[in-house]
Amino acid sequence: MTDRPRKLGIVAGRGPLPAALADVAVAAGREVFIVAIDDDVSNEIERFPHAHVRIGAHGEFLRLLKENGCKDIVLIGAINRPDLSKIGLDFAGIKLLPRLVRWLAQGDDGLLRGIAGYLEKDHGLRVIGAHEVAERLLAPEAVLTKIAPAPEHNADIDAAIRAALDVGMRDIGQGAVACRGAVVATEDDAGTDAMLARVAAMNPALRGRPGAREGVLVKLTKPGQERRVDMPTIGVNTVENAAAAGLAGIAVEAGGTLIVDSEAVAAAADAHGLFVVGLGGARIAAAGR
Repeated sequence: MTDRPRKLGIVAGRGPLPAALADVAVAAGREVFIVAIDDDVSNEIERFPHAHVRIGAHGEFLRLLKENGCKDIVLIGAINRPDLSKIGLDFAGIKLLPRLVRWLAQGDDGLLRGIAGYLEKDHGLRVIGAHEVAERLLAPEAVLTKIAPAPEHNADIDAAIRAALDVGMRDIGQGAVACRGAVVATEDDAGTDAMLARVAAMNPALRGRPGAREGVLVKLTKPGQERRVDMPTIGVNTVENAAAAGLAGIAVEAGGTLIVDSEAVAAAADAHGLFVVGLGGARIAAAGR
């Protein structure tokens, strides 16, 4: 007799990934319970057992996971860095405050790594990566679209790889945009969509445009990143924003980037005349030298 998979707790931030992950888990025969900790969490989570909790209510957060039998948890979706002076920490959160301050000082990756370790060591929860639950969400090393990158796109891809590795090493962001071999934007705390909006607002003489697309968005994991949390992600919205910015394509790290509904992403890119490609480790390493 095969053991039933352990119930999965999904700690959900913004975006479509929490519900997409829940769909895959349920299809594989796994029960899920979603704890939404951001006011802008997609209403798609309402299709599953769920609860909402404010970010400062740490005791309530732990109670919900434990009462619903969640031993394995995934932290997924966008969450803004908390302002500890404004989030109204409850008693459990106040007890955790010295560690939170220390983790925040170590950057985004340090914060997430600290939270994951705390949940495991102090509360017996097992933090796992979304890719461990839903491997099919990972980008393959392949061209996903009808259009493939042309030779003239290689300089943009390589320049954006180097810039993405640089901002990742400094724990600033996970992506960059290059056009005509030069970096025109890098990701920061505001995220990929905000970066693409900046590119779209640039003088058209400095970037591509519909009908004459130029430039590439590259997204990579940060060097040494804790891959159980905060993996790079793209979805249809990323494609639409890249198209609005006049880009020719999107290149992501194969096996290191989550794609929300790869078929829909490919269809949207095809409709706009963009390519989407998963880059292998050898290509990334060669460009980063």
